[in-house]
Amino acid sequence: MRKVIFDCDNTFGLANRDVDDGLTLFYLLGAPTIELLGVTLTYGNGNIEETEKMTQTIQTRLQLSFDYYANKQAEFLVEQVNQFPNEITVLATGALTNLFAAQKIDPRFFEKLREVVLMGGTVEPLVVNQRPVTELNFSCDPAAAKAVLLSQAQLTIMNGHMTAQAFFSDRELDQFLRDAEAVVDRQSLNWLKATLEKWILWNEATFDFHGFCNWDMTTAVYLEHPEFFSEEYYYLAKEQLGLYKGRIMLTDKSKNLVKMPKRLLAISEFNQLVIRRMVNGLRQTKIN
Repeated sequence: MRKVIFDCDNTFGLANRDVDDGLTLFYLLGAPTIELLGVTLTYGNGNIEETEKMTQTIQTRLQLSFDYYANKQAEFLVEQVNQFPNEITVLATGALTNLFAAQKIDPRFFEKLREVVLMGGTVEPLVVNQRPVTELNFSCDPAAAKAVLLSQAQLTIMNGHMTAQAFFSDRELDQFLRDAEAVVDRQSLNWLKATLEKWILWNEATFDFHGFCNWDMTTAVYLEHPEFFSEEYYYLAKEQLGLYKGRIMLTDKSKNLVKMPKRLLAISEFNQLVIRRMVNGLRQTKIN
């Protein structure tokens, strides 16, 4: 079992805000090879008050069993890596403020992690279906992003270009909702359906496609099936001057070597796995 802490800016259920953190949470709860130690909340899709409110809502409405932290997130991170040195993987899908704060508490924090998997950053202008998209996660706190990128932790970056390929269509949504019908009550199913259909409508108006980019989900799938992704490695420049726009600066050679896949190789298999894991997460984690 891989021990995981999910550091995220969950806004699932909040109008006109992304749903992928919440879906990733379902996946993590349903993955048989993953032990979710806790969820540390950050900001990005919403402020910390909004992410706390929506995480509490998702837990209560769906009766999911997990611990989350909206205060003393860095303290929890440090406590866990010292309890389980070199065993913990952090999935970070929002502003990287909590990880930076953990390093300030324990300067050896990143040395004690098994791996950090990030969703964020770009290496060139990001365009989705011919529409320019502003990077969010790294640009929210560029100082924290720089600290994490240059930490020399075992680092994998799922950047905006690759994660935009993780397209979850309205057909896959219909399949997920049909399968979820067997494991959640009608009221919960209706809330899931309304939340996800509203997000698809927002994407239709914004990007003119019938579905959405399941950006953050790539981090969770990568843990179980790295073969779904290409295997490019890059050196990071010491001076990361573009992070206020989320831009990652690369160089020919440095001590900061990171894995940053360019392509999602198996989108159909990816989405079928995602649906199975999410349904299993909804099934297996009821609060007693």
